[in-house]
Amino acid sequence: MFLIKYFKRGYKGVLNILYPRLCLSCNNVLHDCEQDVCHHCLSGLQLTGFDYRENNPVYEKLSAIVNIESATVLFLFDKSGIVQKLIHNLKYNNSPETGAFFANSAIDYLSNPGFFTDIDYIVPVPLHPKKQRLRGYNQMTEFGRNLGNYFGVPYTEKILLRQIHTESQTKKNALQRRENVKNAFKIAEAEKYKGKHFVIIDDVITTGATIEACAETILYNIPGAKVSVLALTMVL
Repeated sequence: MFLIKYFKRGYKGVLNILYPRLCLSCNNVLHDCEQDVCHHCLSGLQLTGFDYRENNPVYEKLSAIVNIESATVLFLFDKSGIVQKLIHNLKYNNSPETGAFFANSAIDYLSNPGFFTDIDYIVPVPLHPKKQRLRGYNQMTEFGRNLGNYFGVPYTEKILLRQIHTESQTKKNALQRRENVKNAFKIAEAEKYKGKHFVIIDDVITTGATIEACAETILYNIPGAKVSVLALTMVL
């Protein structure tokens, strides 16, 4: 038994030398006591606490335009900061580990206020099939699956669908963004989900135009539906 444990430790040590575990943010080698993100980068992350505030900025922003039940954001977006690096890693480097890290952060944050108490489905902002084929993945999949597994809520990419291949929102103003995503989404089998409560998940909320279009599509097409919103980060 001692020899087996000794062998396993040695084998693990060799693997760490050949394939060192790197921080998802700064790419420095992780110590044995660190997981996914190094202590230095973790110290630079701070949850918004929006769910514990009387005036919730993301809820106020979105509910002024579309009828949502609740909304929250995990982290504030800091250009060139740690959150930006993690989002870039998630979005463009096909990093399920980053999605799992964000999910663990959300689980710790959302367990107390009971955000998922009456949620029936977790749905991501969908990519157009053409874009998803080119990219090979939806960056929110691992995040959504991990949340769903923990809270016992189905995660699905088959209810809210993108029917128009829109231009990038990056360089557009608020009005142009809303026009760009107008009628971009549709619902599959709307009657099947009558009266259900959906939480839409997304990586970054900027103007909120895409989230609003998704929420309006659900509310307009599914009788008695309710919508909440959860995003990884938000640009104030």
